[in-house]
Amino acid sequence: MKKYSIFTFAIGLIASASLTSCGDASEEITSIQFGRVFSPINLSVNNIGETNADIKWALSDGATSYNMQIFADDSLSYEMSGTPAVAISGIKAEDLPINVNGLFFDTKYTVYIQSITEGKSERDSKWNGAYFRTNSKQFLNNPKPADISDRGVTLSWVVEEGYDVSTIVIGDITHTITAEEKEAARATIEGLTPETEYTAYLYYNGKQCGNRKFTTIADLAGAILVHEGDDLKKLLEGTEEEPVVEGSVFALYGGSYDLNVNDIGETGAVKISKSITIKGIYPTDQPIINGRFELNDGAGLTLSQVIINGSKNSTTDQIFNYKTADANYGVLDIQNCTITGRADGKGLLYLNVKATVEAINITNSIIYGIECSGGDFIDSRVGLPKAITLSKSTFSNVAKGRDFIRVDDKSGDFAGQNGPIVTIDQCTLYNIGSNASNNRIFYVRFAGNKATFTNNVVVGTKYKRGFANGTAIDLEPTLQNNFYFDCVNLTSASASADATISWFDTEGTIELANPFKDADKLDFTLDPNSAAFKNKAGDPRWIAAQ
Repeated sequence: MKKYSIFTFAIGLIASASLTSCGDASEEITSIQFGRVFSPINLSVNNIGETNADIKWALSDGATSYNMQIFADDSLSYEMSGTPAVAISGIKAEDLPINVNGLFFDTKYTVYIQSITEGKSERDSKWNGAYFRTNSKQFLNNPKPADISDRGVTLSWVVEEGYDVSTIVIGDITHTITAEEKEAARATIEGLTPETEYTAYLYYNGKQCGNRKFTTIADLAGAILVHEGDDLKKLLEGTEEEPVVEGSVFALYGGSYDLNVNDIGETGAVKISKSITIKGIYPTDQPIINGRFELNDGAGLTLSQVIINGSKNSTTDQIFNYKTADANYGVLDIQNCTITGRADGKGLLYLNVKATVEAINITNSIIYGIECSGGDFIDSRVGLPKAITLSKSTFSNVAKGRDFIRVDDKSGDFAGQNGPIVTIDQCTLYNIGSNASNNRIFYVRFAGNKATFTNNVVVGTKYKRGFANGTAIDLEPTLQNNFYFDCVNLTSASASADATISWFDTEGTIELANPFKDADKLDFTLDPNSAAFKNKAGDPRWIAAQ
């Protein structure tokens, strides 16, 4: 419903004065009659449609009926010049709310109401008014995936009889619809930016008659296009005749891609030896990559809009495993992805070689079902990940009996290097550490480390050592705007808490009830009554889903 503003005018002024009585002092004033009735107040316009609206107001004392006039594109000047779109007189109290039809779509109107006293026109009130705007029509069709490219979109529409279309506006692009496009009811607009969300607006004589959201696909300029059925492992590893070029971008169409399949259909690892990007083309049809990744020779890896499924892997090895020592690895950047693995998998990531990783970033992603058997979730035993940043993401049923983030102290092997900076911000954490093991969220012992834990929602965490104990995290981290339910040892110690716990989030908020809609089905939509929702904490997708 559109918003509207209400403007009222004072129509009377009462002044007190000294009175000299000539009559009986016992006479009392029991009523006051003003020169005219009050103008209607509390005008409200509800159930606004494309061509109709319901209008009501508070009744004026002494009024026997009401007049209504509605003007299009009026400035609420009370001059009321021109011909009203609607004029109705003799409206009775029992007629309210009154339904008005015959309006025009996507048009700003002003409704004026006047109180009438039958037979006493001199007592008729002044007009009072309020704005409202009718809804736009919806002639536009939702663009199909095949209609959306990296830098353009093809839009189609179905127009009601008696109307027309004139222009399309997307961002700062205004496209005038040609006669040929009108005949075909389709138009293609170019000049957009890849991987960007847009809203297309359709207009008829300046009136909006359609709007649709869409997101342009991954940038295909210079990308290697990969279709379902192609040998993805061969493409990513390259051959002697066609080696992989540093900086290559592999753009995958929707479908399923198995890596290194053995004789019984189990998947394995692909070796990444050059810094590359793997991204899904369509955000609504993300490709599924079955397998895991081994990084070599300092390679960086960007994953975007893909689903990584390690549940069919032949081993319990981590999804990402660094293999080459004495290397400086580029960024591992995971964006808009979903990742799962074997329930008995060792973890998500393993750095067990003397090497640095520039950064490990996980953003706008969902990772679930890697319970960690024999390893920690993000696990660095020998190397140095310079930065670990988890943001706007969801982690569900992972690291149930192991540490969430582990970085052992190998500072002696990296002279002059700062310790890792670990950041967890705007994340939803469900059932991590749920087995009440002797572990913690931060097992980060590399000297000089720093940690930040802000704007998170945590449910079902039972780590005996809470956030960290005496052997982890140099300094107390930044803790702010975090919310907890069914957790122990995070905001204060439980009876079974480890005595060496370093600190608690004493400013954290404990929810009175489980804030999630249906966590067992990976639906972490926040209850709008929860404190987490009101304070915009956790993975933003679960706030927007409400």
